[in-house]
Amino acid sequence: MNVARRVHPLLLLPPALVVALSLDQGGFDPSTWVWSGALAAWAAATGAVTARELRLSRVALAWLASACAVLGCIAFSWLWSDRRAQTLLELRRTAVYAAAVLALVVLVRRANGRHLLVSTHGAITAVVVYALARYLTETRAFDTFEGTLLAQPLGYANALGALAAVGIVLGIGLAAQAPAALERAAAAASAPVLVTALLLTSSRGAAVALAIGLVTTVACADDAAPLLGTALLVAPGSAIAAIVAATSHLSDGNAKPYDHAAFFVGAAAAACTIGTAIAAAHVSPATRSQRTLRRTLVAAVAIGVIAAGVASGLTEPRRSLWGVAWHQFEANIPFGSGAGTFALAWARSGLIETRGGALDAHSLYLETLAELGLVGLVLVFVFLALPLTYARRAPVAAGAYVVVLVHAGLDWDWEMPAVMLAGLCCGAVALAQGAGEPRPVITTRGRAVVVVVALVLGAASIAGARSSSEPGVVRPRSVAVVLGARVAGLPVPVTLPMLRLRSRLGRAGRERVAVAEVRLQRAVRHGDLHPRVLLRVRAMADLNAVLLARRPVLTARRAVLAARRAVLAARGLVLM
Repeated sequence: MNVARRVHPLLLLPPALVVALSLDQGGFDPSTWVWSGALAAWAAATGAVTARELRLSRVALAWLASACAVLGCIAFSWLWSDRRAQTLLELRRTAVYAAAVLALVVLVRRANGRHLLVSTHGAITAVVVYALARYLTETRAFDTFEGTLLAQPLGYANALGALAAVGIVLGIGLAAQAPAALERAAAAASAPVLVTALLLTSSRGAAVALAIGLVTTVACADDAAPLLGTALLVAPGSAIAAIVAATSHLSDGNAKPYDHAAFFVGAAAAACTIGTAIAAAHVSPATRSQRTLRRTLVAAVAIGVIAAGVASGLTEPRRSLWGVAWHQFEANIPFGSGAGTFALAWARSGLIETRGGALDAHSLYLETLAELGLVGLVLVFVFLALPLTYARRAPVAAGAYVVVLVHAGLDWDWEMPAVMLAGLCCGAVALAQGAGEPRPVITTRGRAVVVVVALVLGAASIAGARSSSEPGVVRPRSVAVVLGARVAGLPVPVTLPMLRLRSRLGRAGRERVAVAEVRLQRAVRHGDLHPRVLLRVRAMADLNAVLLARRPVLTARRAVLAARRAVLAARGLVLM
């Protein structure tokens, strides 16, 4: 076997991270960034050390540099952010993506790109099959946020729908390109299960992203006949499974499913999967050369993106969320208001009572405009668009990657690392397939630089293990500021004068203050207060965070003025 074509064992790590993060609420919690970022950095460093020749193309280096530029922009926004704790969380999450890009750049080559696509497709299929089996076997329950939709283990139905859409594109594309009947059957058989899961999530954004991803795959392929033939091959089984799932009313929280609905949905999905596998094993897709009408398909993609944006933007609460993000951008056009500050802008908008709470703008691009301004949006666009440079040479990977890019514009996929890492795996394959086999441009010194960057990213991820911050939680720095609002009914058994008095009585008094502060945080977090009281407390906490965030800026300005006066005084002495 040729050493250059041998699959590196570390290449299985990114798909494994997709599975692990999916099983841990999609990677939303900051605690998951510790081990995922450290593992990605370890894979990058190990790959750089053990590789006989570290081959990096210029476009791959540009992709890595763009990821680091986004990371630096978020870090720089900490200087003017009104919510620095959330800015640090955004920085930590983006460090995971930067570490993953570094690992993919080091490990992925043109020869092993298909292996990564197969592993990613297998990882997504495993997660969706587990989610569907859990959904159909557990007792039907109503969730406060997700209702009865298929959402677990990610905890968010739209994110699971996006993963299923990526898996469908990969399944059809891999089946169309499979050289053996067994491989073709295995890839095509995943379509009915993934379509069933997509329908049970009721994710319209994922369905639109799926359509655009399939059109992109066909548009980029020189020979579209195998793709179209495979799509027609899996269509009957997928349609039957989707009809059975739709008529079961399992995901409709306002309707009652018929008896044994879960059993029939599972049986239909299993039967359609087996039937699709048998058909794919015995029927090979057409191989006649057919050039697609690329202008028509590109126009269809543009129309689909516009239609998806209009359809999502006209519905609530996205209409209000996008409007607040746009107004936040208008107030801070060049550099934004700081990473992670959208939740603060949403709290100040006064729409919480009617539209509910929100941590994100449900659109990566609008939220980037609001928090990082035009500069940040350009950097994010460059980072996300570079893998599409050679889309025509890797149509399957490009189509799956486009699914993530489109869905990220309609929802908060950036906050779900499981979805973004699956997209980055597809993007890395598209980049490697188009760039070809690069020259060994990295010297021993360059190899050491890669290892150092990996160690820095890994150390940053591990250092976050001591952080107690949580997404969306503004921890009041001073209980006195919150209690000073003279709000009655707070679940704190002491008043402001008593707290101040006990805080001066030594350790016992400080412990009572800490207990009162913890009880206040729990009440604010879980909404145990009266709605008006809760809004007042959150407003005071946000105001306190703003004041505390501005203190270092004012201190820095005073230091600069003092240094300037000292320089002028020294210059005056020299002139004398």
